[in-house]
Amino acid sequence: MKHGISRFLLIGALLTTACHGASIQGAAFSSETGEFRVETPAPFEETQQAIQTPVGPVEIHTFTAEAEDSAYVIAYSDYPSAIVDETDPQALLDSSRDGAVTNLGGTLISEEAVEIDGYPGRSLVISTGAETDEPATISSRIYLVDNRLYQVLVVIPEGKNVEKAAAGFLESFALE
Repeated sequence: MKHGISRFLLIGALLTTACHGASIQGAAFSSETGEFRVETPAPFEETQQAIQTPVGPVEIHTFTAEAEDSAYVIAYSDYPSAIVDETDPQALLDSSRDGAVTNLGGTLISEEAVEIDGYPGRSLVISTGAETDEPATISSRIYLVDNRLYQVLVVIPEGKNVEKAAAGFLESFALE
């Protein structure tokens, strides 16, 4: 179960967005059903898809935005509470991290434990080709909030200043 919970989340989110768009002014965005808010540099497009996991079908809600040559993504999924309650939160976050790195064929550059409103999370930087001809750097935060897994990430072409592009977006993510 550990590797199955988030195995497809990050790669699915990345494959639904391109990294080439026009520059658009940022704005506050709030999702009532997703129970989060964030400052986004461009309007979000929301998609949903169900995937089959070892714990059964799971609905993935993905929000993507493009600005200049960067992609901004928030994805969340709810898992059966009984399964999440039986598993160590750090093991679930490890599984999410490992699944993202493996599915992207990437390399984990850095990792740091973080929290949001007392819930555990991780801050990750992954270097990858994201299954395209263009290498990219992904700056991400993953949070486990009760039985909901949030993934907040910025995809930037390799060589660009990922910290500058990602910091405001990642730091502005908040629970409602």
